[in-house]
Amino acid sequence: MLPEPETNAAYAKYQAMRRKDQVFELFYKYGLYIVLAALIIAFSQFNQNFVSQDNIMNILRQTASTGIAAAGLVFVMVTGGIDVSMGSIIYMTAVIAATLANSGMGLLGAFAVSLLSGAAVGAVNGIFIAKLKVAPLIVTLAMLYVIRGLSISVVGIKPIFFNNDVGAILTKTYLFGFLPVIVVVLIVVMAVSQLLLTKSVWGRQLFAIGNNRQAAEVLGIKVNRNVFFSYLVCGAFAGLSGLISGVQVGGIPPIFAQGTEFIIICAVVLGGVSLFGGRGSAFPGAFIGVVIIMVIENGLVMARANMYMYTVVRGIVIFAAVYLNSVQNKGELR
Repeated sequence: MLPEPETNAAYAKYQAMRRKDQVFELFYKYGLYIVLAALIIAFSQFNQNFVSQDNIMNILRQTASTGIAAAGLVFVMVTGGIDVSMGSIIYMTAVIAATLANSGMGLLGAFAVSLLSGAAVGAVNGIFIAKLKVAPLIVTLAMLYVIRGLSISVVGIKPIFFNNDVGAILTKTYLFGFLPVIVVVLIVVMAVSQLLLTKSVWGRQLFAIGNNRQAAEVLGIKVNRNVFFSYLVCGAFAGLSGLISGVQVGGIPPIFAQGTEFIIICAVVLGGVSLFGGRGSAFPGAFIGVVIIMVIENGLVMARANMYMYTVVRGIVIFAAVYLNSVQNKGELR
């Protein structure tokens, strides 16, 4: 007996939907690497030096400060939160580190001050969000203006410069003769972040909170405490990013790192970290997201593109990242 035509049509539709889902799953799994490879091939056509060892190291140096901050943001975003104050934290800690280093503070002191200063701001964010239940976007947006305003009121509008050994050590020291020390810092931060997220009880609890906050509370997870520490870590890594980016540019004007928070958020979302919480990784996810953005910016510079194209392309990347994230989470139960 032949099957009914309606049955054949339904089966064919099912198979088509299944193939579509498989293609989407494949792209979701390997899409970042495909996009990165395509960008490298495309930009190398405009300038053969794009794939040179010197330029690859230059891209990694550019990735360092943004990548460190992105690793911290992953801890917040997997809980379903957000932090848009990172740009101001980066500026504040760069100013503090430069000022103290110019007064004679050494490298270890600069690292400690940057981490602690950023962590202090992150702790304030965490108190308002976790304890007082204020919306993360409102708290961190307010902190974005407060921190930058306070910093400028203290140091003034003149640029602060890294006229000290700290800047020279971080920018001119290489391991094994070719690996910049700031790239080593990035590697360590990414490795520690990924280990904490995947191998520690705290990391698994953060994912549980992002997937279902109420269920996490029922299971006995201390949600408020975990969320608080996620913002503290995010602030600490933003502080470290401030030190790294500050020594790279040398001079720190009042507009330093302004808007950087949106580049960091874009990179993290592009790397597969969900805006809805419960999914993502520091490495390779957020790391690859940052690399893609830096490759685009570096490639446009080497291709001598119009300077206004940077903001246009950046906007397109942000839109694409958010759109793909929304599609991936469509229909999920949160």
